[in-house]
Amino acid sequence: MESCEHDGNAKYIYRPRKSRAIRLLWKGPKKTVCPNFNLFAHAGGCGFSPNCSYCYLKSSLSFLSKPVVYDNTDELERQVVNWIHRDDLESYVLNTGNLSDSLSLEEARPFIGRVIELFREHAEKPGRPHTLLLVTKGGMKHIKSLLKQKPSANVIVSFSINCREAARDHEKGAPGTANRLKAAKALMDRGWRVRIRIDPMIRGYEYSDLVEQVAEMAPERVTLGLIRVEKNLERRIPEDLMDGLVLAHGEDMRRYPTEERIALFRPAVERLRKVCSIGLCEETPNVWDALGLDRKNKTCNCNL
Repeated sequence: MESCEHDGNAKYIYRPRKSRAIRLLWKGPKKTVCPNFNLFAHAGGCGFSPNCSYCYLKSSLSFLSKPVVYDNTDELERQVVNWIHRDDLESYVLNTGNLSDSLSLEEARPFIGRVIELFREHAEKPGRPHTLLLVTKGGMKHIKSLLKQKPSANVIVSFSINCREAARDHEKGAPGTANRLKAAKALMDRGWRVRIRIDPMIRGYEYSDLVEQVAEMAPERVTLGLIRVEKNLERRIPEDLMDGLVLAHGEDMRRYPTEERIALFRPAVERLRKVCSIGLCEETPNVWDALGLDRKNKTCNCNL
């Protein structure tokens, strides 16, 4: 693909990534239970439009309205192979979904399938722990290439799924809840490692039906999260999403009060406790402890 920057009404910007694409994302200081992991910046922004009303990328990235797709794929693949062959890593997770949805930009630049094959060849076959994490709000359309590939023990596909009403109101550009659940189930049926993120849960919405459907699927791990808003995001999201969020002493983001968070999480935790591993996304240690979850091992989405 020829490197160029599209303008006008073009849907994407194509350009080479000139800085290194893989780096350790350090999640400290440790005010929340969140593991460090390796970020793979293969693209920036999201292919789903309109963007989710709460999207945290609005606070920091200028390419939200026009995603950037890095097209020097040979160099990106070289960096992936070099990373897989390292033995001195703090984290052996390579997260492709921190700066962009992992699968929403495949129509612009088919690439993730090639990365999966790199992990199959250089990690799975020699028995290395290095693991590719795909994080997506994608549906059946977005997993077509994965359905044509054999699953890999060193690849995890994590679906972010909200309840139907919250998805309708705040995730209008992404596939609906039923479509995402169907995609997750289709991959599980073919032997893929699948995780589910129910995040962000929002007060005023009912999550029991979604939790029940996820429990019946029995993915390898479920991560729960509640809406949280960093200071520089406050003016970029709808006012109704700010309802009830408070800034606790010593914290840098607004959340629901602690007791409310525990109460909102508890029904899902109790239903899923005997089904699969459970974690919380960017939550404080006291909430993990109150719910009886294993914060020491950080059993959340971005950790092995």
